[in-house]
Amino acid sequence: MRSLFATVFLFLYVCTLSLFAQNFFTEIKESDSKSAFFYEEKKKDPNETTFDNRGLMFGLNLGMLKANGYNANYYNGSSRNVNTINYILNNQYYYNDIRRELNNRNFELYELPTQMKFDLTLSVGFYLRYLFNQHNGFFIQFNYAKLSTNDVFTLKIDSANFTSEPSLRLFNIYGQEERTYIDFGFHHENRLGNKTNWFVETGFNINSTKVLKSGITIGSLDYSIINVYGSQGYVPGSGAAPYNVTQTGIGYGFFGTAGIRLLFNEYVSIDPYISLYYQRTGLEGYSDFKPSYTFMVRILLRNFL
Repeated sequence: MRSLFATVFLFLYVCTLSLFAQNFFTEIKESDSKSAFFYEEKKKDPNETTFDNRGLMFGLNLGMLKANGYNANYYNGSSRNVNTINYILNNQYYYNDIRRELNNRNFELYELPTQMKFDLTLSVGFYLRYLFNQHNGFFIQFNYAKLSTNDVFTLKIDSANFTSEPSLRLFNIYGQEERTYIDFGFHHENRLGNKTNWFVETGFNINSTKVLKSGITIGSLDYSIINVYGSQGYVPGSGAAPYNVTQTGIGYGFFGTAGIRLLFNEYVSIDPYISLYYQRTGLEGYSDFKPSYTFMVRILLRNFL
């Protein structure tokens, strides 16, 4: 199924890029005198409002990012991950603290989540585009989001009198990361109405991910499962200083965008749009390409300098 999705996405990407290239070489031959707003062979209504669409444009992006849950499992505490819950549970000093929190009852790990998901999160950024004719142009944009994920893990806790079965209790496990997108792409638009255009975009994505938090809570105790003490582990009173651990990843991928331009005048438009990304993030152990989505609104200013 994953390979089928990749094949379909690549096919649509190549077809879209071919369409843009065809329009580019066609439009570049047209005289500038033929493009008042969008050149058409048929006669236009003299009362129709038209704007020159060429030149440099600056935009502010605001919307929501729905990132794929595949990368959220980086925070599930599994032994296959860089950050593992056993860093806490297998440390005797942490274990004793947790045991006291659980009314001096012994415990062991019973189950970890396997399908963590990122929350729908706010994404903001800016956009720069140059249209060299009424239809086509190139752009670069930067978007930022802070992603969070929360789930539960299960501990098996001994009974108080050792005569009944152990109990299973759920506790919180969480993660948080910063993600920055840099997109380079090609823009194509066409007229939809008197002051409305439709547009599509496609291009190459570079993304940077930085882990902010990876931890668990058990009662009133809150632990980071990022190993900041190395192989020696946490030993209270030892004087060992924690390391400054930075976990990052650089990834890449492709994207496609479809949206509507609502033109207020020659200088201002509001562009609602949807983007599909097919990318990898580069965090250790998570190198597969997966789809993510953004639902955004862009405020676009032309000739802002």
